[in-house]
Amino acid sequence: MATAHWTEDLFLRHPDVFLAVHEHAWSTGEEQARDLHAIFGRFGVPADGRILDAPCGIGRHATRLAKIGYKTVGIDLSPTFVARAIELANREGVAGRATFRVGDLRRLTESVTATEGPFDAALNLWTSLGYYDEETDVRILQEYAKLVRPGGILVIYIVNRDFVVRHFDPQGYEAFGDIVHIEQRHLDLASSRMRNEGRFFRRNGEDLDHLLTVPIEHGIYSLHELRRLLVRGGWHPTDAFGGFKMDAPSIDSPTQIVIGRR
Repeated sequence: MATAHWTEDLFLRHPDVFLAVHEHAWSTGEEQARDLHAIFGRFGVPADGRILDAPCGIGRHATRLAKIGYKTVGIDLSPTFVARAIELANREGVAGRATFRVGDLRRLTESVTATEGPFDAALNLWTSLGYYDEETDVRILQEYAKLVRPGGILVIYIVNRDFVVRHFDPQGYEAFGDIVHIEQRHLDLASSRMRNEGRFFRRNGEDLDHLLTVPIEHGIYSLHELRRLLVRGGWHPTDAFGGFKMDAPSIDSPTQIVIGRR
């Protein structure tokens, strides 16, 4: 029997564990949405344009962008995350402008209705490319391209491989409320794939109760590799930045934003 992909383990079988990570990050969405609004303005996305956010998690960007005035559609693999996104959109008063549903990046076109597109911009945020293999990443980029109008853009926000290599740390520790994530990391330089073991715990007084151990493997890209990938996916690479503030890309920036134009 084939082993389940780690995304199914983490996002479908044990979604409550990673839901805590999303909830912890919710507060960052407002500022990042304002930054995305500035990026959209720079690249000609209308102030009331249609935005596809996939994967959307619990909607921390899509909901805030809807509050600014955009019409947003969020797609995510996890029914748990989508249900929470709908709940938060209702709470924020944008249920009419922010729509969420379950779908797979590899088959995005199946998740969007004809009346919702074409989109003025699509978002792939928080290192959500590289989960599978490079050919699958190309197909995912092609899926976005089918849904974005000519002249529209794709915004990819992703870890910077050059930073990872230069500042490699074999261990990681993060706390998200009462959830603790401890990670053992291995970078395969030949394939440019991270092969990590993530262990999740819940705080119990001074102790940690083990919740889940999951291998997390994903590819990471340098800027020039991302640009080539975009071309293969049907996009014209334009600008690149070190992050949401549109600062210059740098080896010492942990993240990178790459803009593709349809």
